[in-house]
Amino acid sequence: MEFKPKKTILLSVYIIVGLWIAYAFFRTDKTDEVVFSMGGGTKEIRFVKSLIEEFEARNPAIKVKLNVLPAPTDQQHHYYLTTLGAKTREIDVMRIDTIWIAEFASAGWLASLEGCINPEDRASFIPVTEKTDVFRGHLYAIPWYAGIGLLYYRKDLLEKYNLDTPHTWNDLVKACLKISSPEHVYGYLWQGKQYEGLVCNFVEFIGSNNGGIIDDTGRIIVNSAQNKIALDFMHDMIWKYRISPQNTQSELMEESSRHLFQQGKGLFLRNWTYVWELCQEDPLMKGKVGVSLLPKFSDGSPASVYGGWHLAINVHSKKKKQAWKLIEFLTSHEAQKELAMNLSWLPSRTALYDDAELLHKLPFLPVAKTSLENIQIRPNLPYYQWVSDVLQKHINRVLSNQTGSQEALQTIQTKLEGIKNEFAKD
Repeated sequence: MEFKPKKTILLSVYIIVGLWIAYAFFRTDKTDEVVFSMGGGTKEIRFVKSLIEEFEARNPAIKVKLNVLPAPTDQQHHYYLTTLGAKTREIDVMRIDTIWIAEFASAGWLASLEGCINPEDRASFIPVTEKTDVFRGHLYAIPWYAGIGLLYYRKDLLEKYNLDTPHTWNDLVKACLKISSPEHVYGYLWQGKQYEGLVCNFVEFIGSNNGGIIDDTGRIIVNSAQNKIALDFMHDMIWKYRISPQNTQSELMEESSRHLFQQGKGLFLRNWTYVWELCQEDPLMKGKVGVSLLPKFSDGSPASVYGGWHLAINVHSKKKKQAWKLIEFLTSHEAQKELAMNLSWLPSRTALYDDAELLHKLPFLPVAKTSLENIQIRPNLPYYQWVSDVLQKHINRVLSNQTGSQEALQTIQTKLEGIKNEFAKD
């Protein structure tokens, strides 16, 4: 028989390639790569990486690539507008802000999760989920952790002057006027610069006086007597009572206000839950800081704004099943407890607020649980960014003495009605 080396070599190549393809397709440990996109601080990213390693160990067929975004929220938002708008398939799972859910879902960028989660598991999350994560009757995101505004206070100074934690804004003013001057500290530190944090503070102030921006029927109600009282008070803390720094409206954000407080230069601080862990790690502050509900007006109730982060799936992802497995793991009771223990993240699973180990680690959990009962949410609208821009600009103008509260509220009312009508055309 004649030997034909070329045909033999060619046949051998086909066999090898065929065997390799069969091996690659049928092997039990083949991996699917899921891209998880999120921003955050160094400590957050480092711990999330450890959770991902744990997930991969339990799910060897899935490899997770962490796409780390810049920490500033506005940069993350711009990144998603660019990539999701271009119908990218390079993102599978993403961590998104509460106020982006309606915007992204309306644009058709998020996959519906209605068929992924069973009713019992869905009911185990904090109730606010049904307001923030649902758009036009469909569930588009799962809350990963809750963020709420809390009142941090120097309990050593309140004890020194024999004062209780303030329940009303009037109580807070009195405490500040009594303690600030002799102790050389600012009274109340909060976020007044023209950015999203100012809107969060505004929502809390008006919420604690039974005010609001848009009611349940969609009617714009920002120009109200309750809101005027609250906005006047925000202004007066800086200029009348002088218990807040005069640069509140030009410089104070979450981190700048926290730094002042941790340096021992503030009596009270409004901020998010992450501040607790930082105070416990600080030798200057450890043992001196307490946490309570934000104060209220005399006829109102304590009100905290919801500022949590959520996990969603890109509608154009080709790995939706694997992406959901990752979300299931990251939002599980086990993972949420680890995140709370290590990062002070408020869990989004209701049962964890009664966990004994977590209560020892985070003694403010009962305060957070109570806050969630009267939680305030910013308008859940596809065009929220436009609403926020109007609120930021005109509230800040009041704080910086460029306009009065009544004129600002009327302007906001008119502009929000215009925005609503413009989007109604679409």
